[in-house]
Amino acid sequence: MVPNKNKRAAIIYFPGRVDLKKLRSAVESVTTVSFWEPSLWLKTEASDTGAQQALRAIAQKATHIVVAGGDGTVRSVLEAVALSGAKVTVGIVPVGTGNVLARNLGIPLEDIRTQVQRALLGNAHWLDMGLARIILEDDTRVEMMFAVMAGMGFDAKVMLNTDPVRKRKLGWIAYAESGFKQLPMIYQKLSIQVDGRESRTVRVLTLLIGNVGWLPGNLSMMPDASLDDGLLDVAVIGPRRIWDWIDFWTRVTVGNNVVRTTRAGRKLLDATANVKTLENLTSKKIRVRPEDLVELQIDGDAVGLIKEVEFESVPRAVSVRS
Repeated sequence: MVPNKNKRAAIIYFPGRVDLKKLRSAVESVTTVSFWEPSLWLKTEASDTGAQQALRAIAQKATHIVVAGGDGTVRSVLEAVALSGAKVTVGIVPVGTGNVLARNLGIPLEDIRTQVQRALLGNAHWLDMGLARIILEDDTRVEMMFAVMAGMGFDAKVMLNTDPVRKRKLGWIAYAESGFKQLPMIYQKLSIQVDGRESRTVRVLTLLIGNVGWLPGNLSMMPDASLDDGLLDVAVIGPRRIWDWIDFWTRVTVGNNVVRTTRAGRKLLDATANVKTLENLTSKKIRVRPEDLVELQIDGDAVGLIKEVEFESVPRAVSVRS
């Protein structure tokens, strides 16, 4: 039978975290039976985390890209595809620490054959991304896109100081371990401007700007976040006293998993929200100016100390299969 020249898969994989034999078998079980063109296999490097591989795949006429990696690798590939404007879909085989995007897409974390089938044959749907325009400590300006969330303050400091060896051994629990090492926690004073309105100043532990709402452990800081609503969700987190912390953990566990599922429960949580615990906002654009230099992370990768950052939603940025 003549190969289907309209379909070609490119597999971008993170070596050392992928069982390459199982991955090849799963891919070939789809592409061989369907008579696709021979697949491209592109591994990432420490200094080349997926973007260049995605561009090479596009240049070689790939129609389907499969990313076998964690949120950082996925982010690099999605950013490259979004900026290229190419008509190519992206699927995910999650092999990272948090796998937050995969979790929010409902992709199974264990069955590699199901993961590959969904990455190649699943329904394609448009996903928004966030764009961060960053002014670094040395006044360098950079732009980065993200699919999951950005974090400022304590959240970013935890990401920066998490031991990569512990991440491989413990998974997302290594982040919690790193968090304990960052004690005592430092609160940051930030000026926040939402959608061009008047700025407000808040004193927070962490500021999250997200495209998704659910984190490992079934925690949600932004329960209404959606991957395709054209908006970014914001979590202003600033508990100080013990009762604030009790309120915070109640909200992100039982509150958002149980209470918020009813109309009355949702009204109660929204009416009692405050920045001393957890406040949620939505916006198309948000500008943040810290009083002092503050750490920033993008999709789990530490960016470093920054002076200012503006976040903007990029609707329908990339087509993802799941």
